[in-house]
Amino acid sequence: MQHPYGYGLLVPPDGLRAKIVWFVNRIVRAISIRLLRPLDLFGLRVKRIIWAKDRITKNYRVMHPERVVDIAAAGDAEFLAAAPNYPAGRLVLGEVFVAEVSPAFYYPALGLVANAKFEVFGDSILLPHRFHLSAAYRSLRPFRWSNRQGPISSIQRIDAYNFWHWMADCLPQLLMLEKYMQGEPLLLLASDDLGGFQRETLALMLSPTMHLEFVPGKTWIRTDRFVLPSYLSGRCNGYLPENYYAEIRRRITRGLGLPEHAVPELRIYLSRAGARRRRVTNESAVIELLQGYGFISIRPETMSLREQVDVFQRASVIVGPHGAAFGGMVFSTEAKVLVLYPEQHPGEYFYTMARRIGLEHFALIHDYDGDEDSVEDFEVDLARMRTTLERDLALRFDDHHAAEHM
Repeated sequence: MQHPYGYGLLVPPDGLRAKIVWFVNRIVRAISIRLLRPLDLFGLRVKRIIWAKDRITKNYRVMHPERVVDIAAAGDAEFLAAAPNYPAGRLVLGEVFVAEVSPAFYYPALGLVANAKFEVFGDSILLPHRFHLSAAYRSLRPFRWSNRQGPISSIQRIDAYNFWHWMADCLPQLLMLEKYMQGEPLLLLASDDLGGFQRETLALMLSPTMHLEFVPGKTWIRTDRFVLPSYLSGRCNGYLPENYYAEIRRRITRGLGLPEHAVPELRIYLSRAGARRRRVTNESAVIELLQGYGFISIRPETMSLREQVDVFQRASVIVGPHGAAFGGMVFSTEAKVLVLYPEQHPGEYFYTMARRIGLEHFALIHDYDGDEDSVEDFEVDLARMRTTLERDLALRFDDHHAAEHM
């Protein structure tokens, strides 16, 4: 399953031919958006965003009220000073709810939920700019769709392709839907191109009262009753209400035949060598240095779900560049987490998730000055990384251990 943003992403793909196609399609998309603007006067394109709390007065149930939490801890000052959203470590956690939309239109590939006028509920996308980058934005309203009798729902969201977002944004909604439905049967829809780890975790998490059906992703589905769960997460925020991560960990480890808790004995480095961007250009030197502290290097995307869960369970220290693989910390209970951030102002995704789970978060911030969606590859400052490992994480370099890996 690939990201759904299409040609809105700022970073072009690798390879000359792919770059040319990317630029041409981006230009065509920009031109078509402008040429078709007159259609907006007649409401013929999918573009307007609305919010459930402003439109739904019946069948709107608050599951968790709004609250404010302070998650800052000693040693967070440097990271929080650079953080763009929560510089004081103070989180305003919005109201979490489940609402019923009737009638509703659902677009599986992006997780979009719209009303009868094809006004898209912002609660189904969280961040409007992600929707604006997608091919669905300003697309023509459909004239044909399939029909399904409700109640139906979905936890597939616009970032469902990403392992961190799947763990923080999507799977928690499944647990909230269970609480809301109180044993009433529910049809759960997902696009037929949903990836392997999403399908496997869904199979391990589903309750007996839920039925999962895969449908074509790029088609609209109309229903008389769509059960819309809001996000429990937030902008760059993986700090969920209590017990959600614990229940996800419990169900998945049990389903995989693993203990819920394991002895933390591994130090792991999460390589992004197979990724499209945010790769570490001096990774061989990074791995060589880390081997001196007893680290092993892994590429989670090459491992089975069971292997990933097992290694994160047994991790005492996790190091890696900003990336989706840090979603695996849900299965860690005692690890120290060091994120190598290329950005000067890194998002708080991993910091907030670590705080919710009870893990220590450390940051090595670099000098890229721009949006996280446009970050390309970067070089890790080895001297600063070594200082961070020894001063902050209290690790000791072992020359003998390093020699064994050379």
